[in-house]
Amino acid sequence: MLIELLSKTSSIPESKLLSLSLTASRRYKVYTIPKRTGGDRLIEHPSRELKAIQRWIVKALFARFPVHESATAYRKGTGIRENADRHRETKFTNRYDFSSFFPSFSQSRVLHYVSEQSKKLGVELTQRDLEFVGNIVCRHGRLTIGAPSSPAITNAMMFEFDRRMHEACQNRGLVFTRYADDIFVSSFAPGKLEGLETLIVKSKRDIPHLRLRLNHQKTAYLSKKYSRKVTGVVITPQHTLSIGRDRKREVKALIHQWIGGEIEKEKFTYLRGLFAFAIDIEPQFESRLVEKYGKAQIQLLRSADFDFPIGLI
Repeated sequence: MLIELLSKTSSIPESKLLSLSLTASRRYKVYTIPKRTGGDRLIEHPSRELKAIQRWIVKALFARFPVHESATAYRKGTGIRENADRHRETKFTNRYDFSSFFPSFSQSRVLHYVSEQSKKLGVELTQRDLEFVGNIVCRHGRLTIGAPSSPAITNAMMFEFDRRMHEACQNRGLVFTRYADDIFVSSFAPGKLEGLETLIVKSKRDIPHLRLRLNHQKTAYLSKKYSRKVTGVVITPQHTLSIGRDRKREVKALIHQWIGGEIEKEKFTYLRGLFAFAIDIEPQFESRLVEKYGKAQIQLLRSADFDFPIGLI
């Protein structure tokens, strides 16, 4: 059913789709990027054709599966700012991290989950459909960092874990959110965040499609006394959101390079993304940039139609 529907909507013959699925693991560009904490992160980026089919599968299938409100990553209406904002009024935050999050979801467990959820929704999937989905969204039997389908799949597969954590934290008067592999639990008073690792382990127990392990090296205990950083957003002691001093300095330095015509295209693209992030988190920062660099330049930086410049002076 699924393959036939995809073939009709894409005008790609079923034979070609099946052939593509059998060779999907070879249709990735593989490279590494440096981690902020040191070392390298492996990125497996699918080809344009494969990526398009992955996105189609998400819309046709995974978008129909439940996702808990505590999951703030890769969902419309939520994101980095929303995740941090939910913790803004609290005073203490614990952060936990899952090791090798996306690759921990094996193809067999993805398909077990898809089969169960599809039956609950009355969606008819043949064994051929299931094998096709698994081959398309996984590489060498696992989800990857880089495929657009991985976030949607894991958000759905984490639903029961998120539900358990949310209810347990709510009963304790705590705030819980999960941004991909990062878990944040906050309290309004001291001494309320004890035993959370045990709670996390208990919440994932007996969920057959999860094989998650905590990375204890990344566990952090944050408090209002100092600026707390939640998914890259600083929560100040005054309970406001900020991008932090270092990032503000970085934005200003890049704008100075851009105005002087001394910035490379790749860095300019990075500047625009960082600028958009900065004014989303801290809108008043834009006013200070206007005062320093002029309204015309900042409006150009904002403009979606403005292409890479040669230089402004």
